[in-house]
Amino acid sequence: ATIKAADAVIAKLQKAHDVFKTKTPLYTVDPLTAKIGLKEGLEKGDKFEVLEQTINDEGTTKYVRKGVVRVGDQIWDNRYMAGEEQQADSTNSAKPLIDRTLFKGGERFYPGMLIRQIK
Repeated sequence: ATIKAADAVIAKLQKAHDVFKTKTPLYTVDPLTAKIGLKEGLEKGDKFEVLEQTINDEGTTKYVRKGVVRVGDQIWDNRYMAGEEQQADSTNSAKPLIDRTLFKGGERFYPGMLIRQIK
């Protein structure tokens, strides 16, 4: 219970303050997925900007916005002990366990591009 409460507080901080916003790389592009989920407070329809890392002439790293994606219907339940709870609840169910979140929108993205949550 303590771990779940701490995760919920961090998720609230991520939504309220830019410093704590969720940032993660794209995992696959067909379909568009990332390894984040309910632990980070994701909800259907949340928006993320897709950023591409570039290096300018001076050698400094800069992130350029390449598009916006939204969280789709399939959200990964990556909370503490969620996998064990799902297996206990599903008695002989053929439903596969989800290990990533599906996103909608955008094109010309590639794995490893950074996504950052926006309001």
